[in-house]
Amino acid sequence: MYQLMIFIFIINTLIAIQCYRNARIKGYPSKLFAVLGLIPYFNLVVWVYLLFLPNLSSANKFEPS
Repeated sequence: MYQLMIFIFIINTLIAIQCYRNARIKGYPSKLFAVLGLIPYFNLVVWVYLLFLPNLSSANKFEPS
């Protein structure tokens, strides 16, 4: 049982790191998404949400000035 808890904690941490990295790359508040990524079960929703959000850093390049 202890090994299962450690495994779930490691997976949860890896998803939070991935949420942080995706948010930073796309230009969203990375600390907010990292904290949301630490919430169990909700972290998968946040991760999928980040996958479908547009990239803010490249969105400014396409807008006419």
